[in-house]
Amino acid sequence: MYLLRSNPSSSGKKGRKSKKGDRAPLTIPEQAPRPFKGIRNMSRIERILDGSEPQAFKRLTLARFSCKEFEKKAIPDEVLNQVLGLTLRAPTAFNIQPYKVLMVTDDLLKLRLTGGMMDSNKDKILKAGATAIFLADKDPLQLVPKLERIKPEELQSEIPRYIRFFGEKINSPKEWALKNTMIAVSFYLLAATSLGLATAPMEGFNEDVILKILGIPEGRYTIPLVIPTGYPAGTGKFTKRLPPAEVFYFNSLDEPASNVRAITDSSLVE
Repeated sequence: MYLLRSNPSSSGKKGRKSKKGDRAPLTIPEQAPRPFKGIRNMSRIERILDGSEPQAFKRLTLARFSCKEFEKKAIPDEVLNQVLGLTLRAPTAFNIQPYKVLMVTDDLLKLRLTGGMMDSNKDKILKAGATAIFLADKDPLQLVPKLERIKPEELQSEIPRYIRFFGEKINSPKEWALKNTMIAVSFYLLAATSLGLATAPMEGFNEDVILKILGIPEGRYTIPLVIPTGYPAGTGKFTKRLPPAEVFYFNSLDEPASNVRAITDSSLVE
């Protein structure tokens, strides 16, 4: 990182006075250095973040919108691969990852897929470069052999017990799978936006028909969302949300968060 400062000339004399119409020299204030910690004592947050993330995330959340119309344009493989790689970082309970994502990019398969879509959603499927089918796994015990490869040895025997407790006693298997899958969905939406892609998360489909078209076992998987993904044909628009005080509260629903400010496009220049 470089800092641009206005400095005296190399001879030690003061620089010339600026004439009328001259631009003032660009000065970027130097930020106070962070207290030094040994790398082993740093959290992942301290090691990885550099301070630019709040503004970048603000831009990301403002840029994302539900796309109504896509250009009929393929997405480069390297772009889709990056989106999926970022999505994989989504957290799940006990790192079970009870979901799969099927990317539909074949034009003939897209056409067949429209057979299970509401009429208003068919054009998005046909034109978007790819459509992500999120599959929530209702039988995650079948994942145990794979999970044992990435779990510490002392935790491997706990995997089945944990799945049965949270996926059967506290929740139904479907509820638990959906909860975890939707976290991955949110990562996918923002990952796609970060790489210049628009998305359109959709519920308007017949799940049984989609599963049959794609040859997916109905008893094991359920589909929370189908997400056409690609390059937008229109400009997109900012959509309003409820006032923060009607959504966020502290300690009790009788204490609305009155000082939370909604983020809008104008926030970028504040």
